[in-house]
Amino acid sequence: MSGLPQSKLGTKAHWDSMYELEVSNFKEFKDEGEIWFGEESEERIVQWIEDYVSNDQKLSADHAYRVLDLGTGNGHLILRIAEEADTLLPQPYELLGVDYSEKGVELARQLAEAHEFQNQVKFEQYDIVKDLWLCDGTWDLILDKGTFDAISLSSDTLDGIPLNQVYVDRIRDMLSPRGVFLITSCNWTLDELSERFLSKEFRIHSTVPVPVFEFQGSKGSSTTVVAFELDN
Repeated sequence: MSGLPQSKLGTKAHWDSMYELEVSNFKEFKDEGEIWFGEESEERIVQWIEDYVSNDQKLSADHAYRVLDLGTGNGHLILRIAEEADTLLPQPYELLGVDYSEKGVELARQLAEAHEFQNQVKFEQYDIVKDLWLCDGTWDLILDKGTFDAISLSSDTLDGIPLNQVYVDRIRDMLSPRGVFLITSCNWTLDELSERFLSKEFRIHSTVPVPVFEFQGSKGSSTTVVAFELDN
């Protein structure tokens, strides 16, 4: 079991339909679509990169620093990173956003061109469950802002294995030995994410503080942000 109830948010048909509408809105009204989990969430990720990537002395310049945005959707996150990539990231760097929705990729490419980042960020269609060409162990930073959440809402399986379990294996195969996977989730707590990743040869690299609310004596947060690295 994926651990979450089935929802249309876990289906490709839903996202294709949504991004088809957003492509039309951008064409007609220049509406760039939603920033998933809000602008503050996006800025927390940028700050984390500044804190942990910009100052990482273990990084070397013997190859391009490779950043992969999984489930990029309209591309807002990776395009935000592109704005400051020359100071945020080791040089040289490579930025790639992927999504299994063709319309999502189409929208992201249009936004990149509108902001003149089309030569700095590439976008490709990619299904993390079905495709394997990115599972090459060379990605230094992998970002997920809601993709694991959506996959966890799918009732589909691969060879009888829930898709969110397959997802964890794919991340492991994508990461470079020094790589870090940074995930933002609105459906899973830190303990729940740790249970799924630590059992698959990961360890916690760092956590990102998020706003905490209190209701009827209980404390919680609207999102969980945690970075994992391979337990080499």
